[in-house]
Amino acid sequence: MKTIGVLTSGGDAPGMNACIATIAERADGRDVRVRGIFRGFVGLLEGNYLPIAGEVSGLARRGGSFLGTSRNGDVEKALKQHGHQGLFEACGIDALIVLGGGGSLGAAASLAEAGARIIGIPCTIDNDVPCANYCIGFDSAVNRALRAVDEILDTAESLSDRVFLVETMGGQTGHIALATAYSAGADAVFINEQPIDIDGAALRIKTKMDAGATHGLAIVCEDMGTAEIAEKLQDGVGRKVRLTVLGHIQRGGNPTFMDRQIARQYGETAVEMVLSGESGKMLTYACGDIRSMPLVDTIGKSKPIDLDKYKAVNG
Repeated sequence: MKTIGVLTSGGDAPGMNACIATIAERADGRDVRVRGIFRGFVGLLEGNYLPIAGEVSGLARRGGSFLGTSRNGDVEKALKQHGHQGLFEACGIDALIVLGGGGSLGAAASLAEAGARIIGIPCTIDNDVPCANYCIGFDSAVNRALRAVDEILDTAESLSDRVFLVETMGGQTGHIALATAYSAGADAVFINEQPIDIDGAALRIKTKMDAGATHGLAIVCEDMGTAEIAEKLQDGVGRKVRLTVLGHIQRGGNPTFMDRQIARQYGETAVEMVLSGESGKMLTYACGDIRSMPLVDTIGKSKPIDLDKYKAVNG
């Protein structure tokens, strides 16, 4: 083993840089080179890379990925044309560590099945990689959302008789929205995995506010028709609804302690797995331990939400 490649694919996530830095540090300690591949799988196809030294000062505290990301590219087509050896030769690597979400790790699984030496690390703020208990970036994203909600509630306590609706990111999955709603003590949460019950949410909020509460709070995942939900809530509660869309602030900023710690553990373990000859595996975090499982086990599956927390929020 001489050279390990590392790429980040899909959306960026706080903690990716910390993981990249750890991979470089651990590999350097084992006399192994690391090459960072720009723009995800597109960079792999193009042979677009740079060497990463073992001492990467200040990188771990930065959000996102300095390597940049892209969607998965036409990995299947490239495999047919060049084989995995051709793809690896373009970047001069012997093995590859892929940081990304479900689609990216699915592409990594295809490379592994073709014979490439691959280790996958789940990284997405959506926390929706099948079979992965924790994805790098999730804690940072939820903490950003919680901080915003706390500041909104400071206003809500003085600007009374209003309902505040906060939209989080999450794509088609509600893990961020649910974690934020549960932790903030919201009155309702709307996510793709469950039927939308605006009437029930409006009744709960109206009953609470009629009894003297100064405000109501609901959290909604993006891409669910937020404007329509806000309008129907306003009609049902009989109070003004004020909408805040958090957007990409959840992706940026310095990673939290939890994301930095798990990023380091993932990075250290990934290098050791590559050097011991393991391949086709994805790392996951459970009860403080880092474990691994076959990448192929994640394909075609979805990650369920925590129904107990959903019921706790929505009553």
